[in-house]
Amino acid sequence: MSVLLPVVCALLAAGCSAAPARSSDGPCPPVDSDVGTVDGWLGYVAAHPEDVALVADDGRGTSLAHRSEAVHPMASASEALNMVAYARAVARGVVSPDEPVRVGDWERWAVRGSGEDAHAKALDHMGIPRQGFRARDPDQTVTLDQVVEQMMIWSDNAAPDFLRDRLGDRALTDAAEAVGWRDGELPSTTGLTVLFFAPELMPSSTDRAARRAVEWQLARRYASEPAFRADVDSRPVPAGVDEPAFVDGGPGGTAGQLAALWSAVGHGTFEGADIARRLTEQDPDPGPGLIGVGVKGGSTPGVLARGTEVRRDDGTVGVAVLLVRRMSPENTAAVARSSQAFSDVAQAMAQDPALLEQLRCRLPQP
Repeated sequence: MSVLLPVVCALLAAGCSAAPARSSDGPCPPVDSDVGTVDGWLGYVAAHPEDVALVADDGRGTSLAHRSEAVHPMASASEALNMVAYARAVARGVVSPDEPVRVGDWERWAVRGSGEDAHAKALDHMGIPRQGFRARDPDQTVTLDQVVEQMMIWSDNAAPDFLRDRLGDRALTDAAEAVGWRDGELPSTTGLTVLFFAPELMPSSTDRAARRAVEWQLARRYASEPAFRADVDSRPVPAGVDEPAFVDGGPGGTAGQLAALWSAVGHGTFEGADIARRLTEQDPDPGPGLIGVGVKGGSTPGVLARGTEVRRDDGTVGVAVLLVRRMSPENTAAVARSSQAFSDVAQAMAQDPALLEQLRCRLPQP
């Protein structure tokens, strides 16, 4: 059992009630709801409090939680859990980072027509020639570590389910326990995407736990049955589908769960934390006073998610998670053009107490 950041644990137990009083007796100054700027995100959070969940702790005494136990879709931000499971497996000698992976076996988990640009970027990053969105030579090999690295950098959609199949569900549930991710769902990006193109395979009345099980069954079928894979890959987007609503009912988690994971990474409280940091702290020059900044984000229509940890040279660790759902098509398109402001506000939440007070001022108070 990991020893989590005490303030984060207290926040998650108490929700927003753990927050101190507002820093000002007056009303907050109005801010436009503009997803293209950091200040604009303050306005967006204020305007959409029921569709935002967050946990933040700067590690120096300022913390904030809002809807920390509400389940939200996380998109690729949930892949941080797969990464932790891999890091623990490497540390324990269960798998080798140099284990060869046939690219075609990796690509069996990639549903055509969904997120293929991310896989193409992963191939380009590794210098692998491709035809369209797939490797020209599926028999070429990469290392298991490279697959995980591409998942963390580009949010490659095939990697998390490939990794889940390689490590086994027990590795993921044990990883969740090790970092304090309580009662988590195990997502399947491949299975969710299969259901998007073949919705008749999932009864609409299926509850969340049963749906997660069916998604994983379909993912494994897609990866192992060429005829089924060809059928799914040949299907167009269903007419009239509401993609944001579909994603909203898919795999998810809470800001509290994801914050516990990033706190464990930042504080190094689980076996393999050094490996996790190598994979998540990609910036060689994180800034003055910083040792490393670990991050994993995710996006899909209507959804943005980001988790981060900031390690400082004075030994303190900042943690922040920001989950947003049900965004309008206009805001989704704006963020697709540039998500820099969202990234900046999430990182500032882990470092800037003044920004946390501005957020606190604009959120409903208990």
